[in-house]
Amino acid sequence: KIAFSGCKNHPCGLTSMHDLGLIAKKAVVDGEEKEGFEMYVGGGLGAVPFLAKLFDEFVLPEELLPLSQAIARVYARLGEKQNRNKARIKFLIQKLGIDEFRRLVKEERTTLENDPGWTEWLSNVESYEEKGRGPVTQSETVDLGDAIADFEQWKESNVYQQRQAGYVSVTLALPLGDLTGQQMRDLAAIVRTFTPDAARTTVEQNIMLRWIHEADLPALYLALKEIKLHEAGAQSIIDITACPGTDTCKLGISSSRGLAGELRQRLAEKEWQYDVSLRDIRIKASGCFNSCSQHTVAEIGFYGASRVVGQRRVPHFHLVLGGEWDNNAAQYGKGVGVIPSKRVPDVVEFLIDTYLKERQDGEKFPAFVNRVGRKDIRDRLKPFMDIPDYETNKEFYRDWADSREYSIGDIGIGECAGEVVTLTDFGVAKAESIYFDATLLLDEEPMNGNVKAAADKALEAMLKAAQGLLKVCNIDISDDPAVVVQEFRTNFYDTQLFFDPFAKGKFASYLFKAYDSRDGDITLDRAREIIEESRLFIEAAHECNARMLQAGITSPAGFKKWMIDREMQTV
Repeated sequence: KIAFSGCKNHPCGLTSMHDLGLIAKKAVVDGEEKEGFEMYVGGGLGAVPFLAKLFDEFVLPEELLPLSQAIARVYARLGEKQNRNKARIKFLIQKLGIDEFRRLVKEERTTLENDPGWTEWLSNVESYEEKGRGPVTQSETVDLGDAIADFEQWKESNVYQQRQAGYVSVTLALPLGDLTGQQMRDLAAIVRTFTPDAARTTVEQNIMLRWIHEADLPALYLALKEIKLHEAGAQSIIDITACPGTDTCKLGISSSRGLAGELRQRLAEKEWQYDVSLRDIRIKASGCFNSCSQHTVAEIGFYGASRVVGQRRVPHFHLVLGGEWDNNAAQYGKGVGVIPSKRVPDVVEFLIDTYLKERQDGEKFPAFVNRVGRKDIRDRLKPFMDIPDYETNKEFYRDWADSREYSIGDIGIGECAGEVVTLTDFGVAKAESIYFDATLLLDEEPMNGNVKAAADKALEAMLKAAQGLLKVCNIDISDDPAVVVQEFRTNFYDTQLFFDPFAKGKFASYLFKAYDSRDGDITLDRAREIIEESRLFIEAAHECNARMLQAGITSPAGFKKWMIDREMQTV
């Protein structure tokens, strides 16, 4: 994935989260000012996010293709071939280190024979330049009638001045990124009328129209209003990005679209989209941990999860705070806790109210989160994490925009099942607490001094989650890490009981890898990776526990019966 950005301080190309990111800049080369790019490599979101690393401070346009080819060749030669989940440049750079990766690429570049195609395209660059045209309305006066106030709000939030005098770009806010077929046809006619065919989709699930003449804005607004694409609030706190989630995606755990729709409605009722102090806050919701909505770079991000309460599934969302959308997504957010889905809107309102009351002059939301600290924020949010029992409030056991009960169904309860399930739940819950402590270690100063301790704590969290699952086999399972790892491998990995329906043994491998490398040197990047993998392992442990409950594996006797049935099926 490759991204180009025209500037460094804005979220133009989001270069920090791409395999190859290029930011336009000028530099003096041999006494002459030239145009080129700052080059970054190895970024990516997904389940384990990595910020791209600086590869070269200045690359001339004629070197873009040969350098990219050298990067691709090094990756093709040394990148992961067996495990598809690790087949990304970010993992190769994490393994080699950016200095060694840079050395290999530079060395590879010297071996490439000159190709005229590397520079032939440069002479054609100017042909891609766009030009505006005169106003469509000419000297006509457009009567906005009683829509004047709404027009001014729309103009304030959705219209942006271009570099070219007299022209603006207009963002069409699409709730949940949706358009009807008729709206598409009508919009195509509007684009042809008011622009030189200059429309594009945006990363925030909107549509941007470029080269709109300022004199045409009233007429354009009325045309958009006619097809119901005139809503204000584009790129504001109510302009929430959501992936398909449980609506259509087989990996979806929680209803990200349902949550986004509810949040948009509640925040719009407060008219927060017009609050200048909240203009830079983005909210993004993913149905699972795979970052499809880019929740990692949102100031307030969510991704789907589930928990078992009283033998029923309850939809939840992980809360991620402090991501930075500006500066090309220069900072990723960090986890704070897991919130019941039906309490998420209350949490968002609480966070925004707290920010408005306690922020310092000019302090943006990510800086506020860093100053207050995630531990303090988590403590304040604990009342929102409580879940009423099923009979008290059944709504907590349904997801947003879904009337069906979010449940694992009826299960059989064997002898001592209550105690064993409690021990398993307790172990996995304790693992979450240990994981959070690991993340806090990297928040402390000096951060680098806590790298090894953070990695060890993340491994401890995985071991605690694995031990919690093993309680279903042996209530008296040892605390010895070697025993836990071996027993987990035998009872949960070799039997595939821990396997995710889609990722298979991926999450279990995180525990094995972290344990096997526990005595080795730990870099800051590796510590961050182990912490992220610990989070995913714990989430997989929750899902495994839910599957066991559904299958009636709630005691040593139930586990033994499952093993016998499994062996009989393989005969």
